[in-house]
Amino acid sequence: MATEVAFAKTFLSLLDTKPPKISPDHVEDPKNYHTNPILLPRPRRAFSRPVRSSPSSGSSGVASGSAPGSEPSVTVLARSPRNPPLDIVFKSQSITTTSALDIKHAVAAQTGIPLAKIKVLYNKKPVGDSKTIKDVLAGEVKGEVEFGLMIMGGAASLPAQPPKPEVQEGGDNKMEVDTQPVAAPGQASGKEVLDSEEFWGDLEGFLQQRVRDEKVAREAVEKFRGAWRV
Repeated sequence: MATEVAFAKTFLSLLDTKPPKISPDHVEDPKNYHTNPILLPRPRRAFSRPVRSSPSSGSSGVASGSAPGSEPSVTVLARSPRNPPLDIVFKSQSITTTSALDIKHAVAAQTGIPLAKIKVLYNKKPVGDSKTIKDVLAGEVKGEVEFGLMIMGGAASLPAQPPKPEVQEGGDNKMEVDTQPVAAPGQASGKEVLDSEEFWGDLEGFLQQRVRDEKVAREAVEKFRGAWRV
């Protein structure tokens, strides 16, 4: 305590020798500097070092910040129930860096469909190319995220397949190949498709993307649906 009081008195006496105001162009003479350093008194209690929790500790709680590369990842399911039917799985996708455009590129690479023909949907609504999975989920992290796919032009957007060789049996006898499209087992066709809610939801999402007006798209779908029922 005596040391602290002595230091305070010395410091105050030093201030008394200074002028009450210092001019803007004041320059201190280096010769007046103290030749010996001023030592501050020791604190009464030693400062404790901050304790950092070990990553391997089993304590529960939310971390204040995530380390680089530790962002949560999800499994992305890209499905198209319409023609052509697609069911593609992308595992371990970062929700902060994977965008709808990345999903479109991955689908185009696997199927050969032109990028401009692929539209990504979530809850039957179009998703902008710049939106990430985190933006779509709005903070709700899931283990799996299902996105819908709308292929503009349907099966016509698929790349042309090379013709299959004709099967020959016993010389000149050739087997005729049925080239008419056949609905996949379990897939609705014909009027069953038009009677489903999913079809009209997809149509509304397509119109919203084209006309860029949700109200106009909904009115158009209602008129189309009413005309079909008549």
